[in-house]
Amino acid sequence: MRISDAQRFATTLRQLSQQSAALARAGEQVSSGMRWSSIAEDPVAGRQTLDVDAAMRALAQYRRTVGRARERIAGEENTLQQVTDILSRAKELATGQAGGTANAATRAATAAEVAQLRQQVISLGNLQVAGEFLFGGLEASTAPFQPNGTYVGTPTARLSALAPGQTMATVHSGQELLVDSGVLDALAALETALLANDPAGIQASQSMLDGALDETQTLLADLGARDRGLDYSLQIFDAREDALMARRRELAEIPLEEATLNLAAAQNAMQAAYLMTARIQSLTLTEYLR
Repeated sequence: MRISDAQRFATTLRQLSQQSAALARAGEQVSSGMRWSSIAEDPVAGRQTLDVDAAMRALAQYRRTVGRARERIAGEENTLQQVTDILSRAKELATGQAGGTANAATRAATAAEVAQLRQQVISLGNLQVAGEFLFGGLEASTAPFQPNGTYVGTPTARLSALAPGQTMATVHSGQELLVDSGVLDALAALETALLANDPAGIQASQSMLDGALDETQTLLADLGARDRGLDYSLQIFDAREDALMARRRELAEIPLEEATLNLAAAQNAMQAAYLMTARIQSLTLTEYLR
């Protein structure tokens, strides 16, 4: 066999091997629905797909953050509703003890109930959600309210990262919730006036209770706005996820029709390669016999 024939035959075998690999890849595309099975087959699309996957993982993390934020908002909403009920009860007690039919004994007994109401509020201020104190601000590992009602948390609420460069304080700090709102002060003022058998002080505490109720409703309204903000964030996440999934399909998945056409083309090319190999073998043998 001449060297030129050997080279020609080696080239044909190499092409046959390449066509065989192409046929196998086309068959895998049909069975898997994927354009490639490893990044080496298409480095550019592979790298872009990895970037898309990373973006989707980040999006999933932001979704989890929103889910935790909603749990925290639900916790504060429930707390504020209970505080509202407690303040309403305190107003009833104040109204009943502000008139002339009340006396020192009834007011002292009522003061004991008001003290219990205040302790309930303090207990609510130390609410834990998922193992963290909800109203401690930046400090979530220790109780923000001492037994006497002193707030020892931070005045600044903790922020949650909802997207790159976007943060939001999902719940109010205990400072905002029970101190700045006047809730604890109003209950303390009512208790003090009742113990002092002071009708004027009781009436003054009623105004404080009204103010605390108004502030509590304001906090609830603000909480509702924050919850709607989370809804909007989820809508953005949905749109972003749809776009990422569409891009991933474009990069990594192959329509069945296209894969079938690729397989047919690979089969035809393989058949042609076999014919060419047989022809070369025939020509080489003929030349040898000459």
